[in-house]
Amino acid sequence: MARIWYSVLGDGMGHAIRSYSVIEKLKKEHDLIITAADKAYPFLKKIYGDKVIRIEGNAFIYKDNKAMIGTTIRVFLANFPYKSRENFNKISKMLQESKPDLVISDFEPAAHYFSLLLKIPCISIDNVHTLSECKLRLPTNLKLKLPYVKSFIKFLHPKSDYYILPAFANVKPKNSKKTKIVKPIIRDKIRKLTPSDKGFVLVYQTSPTNKKMLKALAKSNKNYKVYGMKKTKAAKNIKFKEFSEKKFLEDLKNCSYVIINGGFTVISEALYLGKPILSIPVKDQFEQEFNAYSLRDKGYGDYTEELTPEFLKSFEEKLKFYRKNIKTLKQWTDEDLGKALKQLIRECLKKKKPRYELLRIKRKKNA
Repeated sequence: MARIWYSVLGDGMGHAIRSYSVIEKLKKEHDLIITAADKAYPFLKKIYGDKVIRIEGNAFIYKDNKAMIGTTIRVFLANFPYKSRENFNKISKMLQESKPDLVISDFEPAAHYFSLLLKIPCISIDNVHTLSECKLRLPTNLKLKLPYVKSFIKFLHPKSDYYILPAFANVKPKNSKKTKIVKPIIRDKIRKLTPSDKGFVLVYQTSPTNKKMLKALAKSNKNYKVYGMKKTKAAKNIKFKEFSEKKFLEDLKNCSYVIINGGFTVISEALYLGKPILSIPVKDQFEQEFNAYSLRDKGYGDYTEELTPEFLKSFEEKLKFYRKNIKTLKQWTDEDLGKALKQLIRECLKKKKPRYELLRIKRKKNA
């Protein structure tokens, strides 16, 4: 049994949902302590109680379905002194008390910096590192952006010993000893659903700012159930819904197809249930742009930067084609994930012990 520190990014819910599935697998054999930021914290705290510690995180700022990179960086720098101090104090105390053997991070930066500082073996489990650790097939416009994206990933996550990367796209690891590619990680709640088609379309938006999309939907003869956007005056065929996991999964199970931004988790769950996907990726959010391109490349759906009535009609005319391609997917199991976890945890335990003495914090008498 290993002592594992599991740290989760809180920008969006995809990281928390994926981490829950992995944590459920790990807790059967290992002792875990969990840190989580922003949206991930209340989600995991409700499930795991005192094992979850809240840390500070950062999130993208959006406007008109575009990631405002400059504004996001300015806000990050303004908050950095306070947030870094808070995280250092909380995490240092936790590490001194628990002294984990290794850290597993779902793209959470503080874990990677502590891993670097204290020589804690680190496993990354996320889809974003696919962009830096894999050979990719990309269109020209994304190839030009990739060097900057890799630099950004490296800045936030300076150290990982190993990677477990879920993927539905055509990717190959640069180093197969360090990097394991697995099928998308699907929750048991999704696996238990029996999909059907009740004629409506599910719309889920990470960024609540895509007003132009609503104008295109209003001109369609389909009915839309929209999650993630504030209620506004819209056509009778658009119904805004408050987020409820139970209701969302029910709608995901019963919809005809899905319109989303480009988040990996919802894409994976929709594909598992056989739903074609129309992606409207957040502009300048490279991961979402890559996911959207991969949908088109695999024939599971399509994407557009700005939804128009004409594009929507063209997409719906190809629904049979998308469904046929999705049916060729082999059933996604977590067998590869389980094997990769066991192998890489064993490798981490062979490494030198972390240097917790560098924290220079007195141990508690009962520690």
